[in-house]
Amino acid sequence: MYAQKLLVMLLEFGFITIPDILHPKTISQCFKFLLGDLSNANVNNVKLCLALASAPEMESKLLSQLKVVRRIGNFLEFVYAKGMEDFLEPTLGLCRAFLARSVSCGKGFSYTTEPTLLGDCPPEVNGAIDPQQCIRDIMDFGSIVRVFLELSGSSEDSIANVASECIVLLLKAAPREGTTGLLTNLPKVRVILESWRKGISHLLVQRMLHALGYACRQYMLHAMILSISIPEISRIEVIISELKNSGVPGLAKIAGLAAPELQRLPRCI
Repeated sequence: MYAQKLLVMLLEFGFITIPDILHPKTISQCFKFLLGDLSNANVNNVKLCLALASAPEMESKLLSQLKVVRRIGNFLEFVYAKGMEDFLEPTLGLCRAFLARSVSCGKGFSYTTEPTLLGDCPPEVNGAIDPQQCIRDIMDFGSIVRVFLELSGSSEDSIANVASECIVLLLKAAPREGTTGLLTNLPKVRVILESWRKGISHLLVQRMLHALGYACRQYMLHAMILSISIPEISRIEVIISELKNSGVPGLAKIAGLAAPELQRLPRCI
């Protein structure tokens, strides 16, 4: 534990760099805590993994070979359920780092914190994928969309920001799994969209609108069959209508893009 803390400090103060520890055994050792009793984890475990996953020198194929996406998701669920606040932001950051790598593996895509799922963005199906640069088990994050959504509603701006970013990135990286997770958790989406009246970040609302509209598009495109709440769709349509007429340029425009996508959902589910 102390060795890990020292290593994190050496990295943070610039005495060593990520290339100094880019050895397969070291990388595997850093992620090993995910395989054991999660209650024994310490925040330096997560910070080391985050530093590795975020480093441009790290090869995505090495992270992919670890097959730890599901375990990272399980860990996020664990720290959220246990109220381990010190772990939330670095663990969310770790999720984002893995997702950003998978999004970037599509040629023609660039990682951005701005939501670009609707409108003039290039369709994902046109991006040539480089398998060597992708995280092959990235779709496993689809099982924790509920947690991403709940954390997107956090009163902590930094937590809400990273969690909402993860939702957008997941829909880009694994459209089917992201769509399933989002459309089966519409009440949580509605709560976030409703919060625009309470003055929450416009960027957060924009991300939810992009995510919802894109998920609806994917649902129709792939002829998916899910149990979707019709009353929730109607409630969300009312909120989106308010946003369209809000006079807030950024929100009104994206609400206008999301509205027709939502209207295309079948009403006999």
